[in-house]
Amino acid sequence: MSLEGDIDYAITASNAVGHFLTGLDQLIKVLADPSLSTLDQDRLIELMQDLEQGRNRIPLIDHALIGNAEARNLPDALTQPSMIRVLMSVLRLSPGEASRRVRAAAAVGERTSMLGQPLPPRRPHLAAAQQAGRIGPEQVSIIERALAPLDRRGFDPDAIDEGEQLLVEFADTSAVKDLRILAEQIVDRIDPDGTLPKDQLNQDRRHVEFHQRGDGSWAGTLRLTGALGSKLQALLGPLAKRRINTTIGPNGRLVETPDERHHGQRMHDALEDVCDRLLRSNTMPESGGTPATVIVTIDLDDLLARTGYGTSSDGTLIRTDDVLRMANQADIVPAVLTRTGAVLDLGRTRRIASPSQTLALYARDAGCSFPGCDRAPEWCERHHLIPWIEGGETNLNNLTLLCRYHHHNFATRG
Repeated sequence: MSLEGDIDYAITASNAVGHFLTGLDQLIKVLADPSLSTLDQDRLIELMQDLEQGRNRIPLIDHALIGNAEARNLPDALTQPSMIRVLMSVLRLSPGEASRRVRAAAAVGERTSMLGQPLPPRRPHLAAAQQAGRIGPEQVSIIERALAPLDRRGFDPDAIDEGEQLLVEFADTSAVKDLRILAEQIVDRIDPDGTLPKDQLNQDRRHVEFHQRGDGSWAGTLRLTGALGSKLQALLGPLAKRRINTTIGPNGRLVETPDERHHGQRMHDALEDVCDRLLRSNTMPESGGTPATVIVTIDLDDLLARTGYGTSSDGTLIRTDDVLRMANQADIVPAVLTRTGAVLDLGRTRRIASPSQTLALYARDAGCSFPGCDRAPEWCERHHLIPWIEGGETNLNNLTLLCRYHHHNFATRG
């Protein structure tokens, strides 16, 4: 496209966005009019359905923009490790929302071949339904995530295509909750093509995923191989057995009460017990230079008064009582820093930062120091601002934390 063509397209795109925003403003104004209350129930429902159909098609804009950004390698140009990070930085999206948009664009967005030829969307039935406004981004996400593990080798493509079509038809008329249930059922019923042994299929389908929710709890899904499932059951089973709680009654006699935790709660507590024992064992591999550690920052006054909250490295608030309970089973490493960090300075005597320095960096930088990056400190590497080989000292004022991606790209990007 010529320079003149580029300018014409830029004007066309800008005008289209302007018309869209003007129309949106007009729609908001019309719906804010008191006359809206004069619509009868059927017309009101019809209006809501028409608007929802339009809302369902808005992600098509996202798909086009994300596809174009990835085609021109925008993440590398902005020094970001992925398109998800670009959306988080440029649009201030949460990791979950950015991931959902990128996955949806890959599943139902338009594609091109290596030679620039147009290709059908990876999920054609899903794409067609969203083009028509029949299904929205939540339904797209449910179907895309359910079918994604089946794309690996060992499954019949025709069966996957049929499953996609069934889910799209069901999504057009059913509630989201029911769609989730059907998606699980269809995935479980899709038969492999028989080219791989069952054990190999289970190995290919292994999956563990968990994320933090808005209320501070964690949620996720898992599919374990037979071997790992047996190991986990052997660990958790004995620890998750019902317990008899023994207390002393008013008359001084022992009173036994049953364990009121349901099975899921007992398994959760058993898993936490396993984690506590592993962390106490000091046998974990090193993470960023120190043994695997739960890092909690807490105000000294709150700690002494047993009030308030501590903050973990991923931002989770932990009650002070729980912090003390955790500390009761672990080493407490106080980090007291002067403004110059003199106590922790090691100068040129060694190249690798000490464990104490690394903990101080955790407390000071709280993660990757590259602008816009939110990698937690445990996932970061220590970086000399002035390279050690060029005379830089291993002192706090010459050290910072960088995630693996930004650490390896720092020299070329500056």
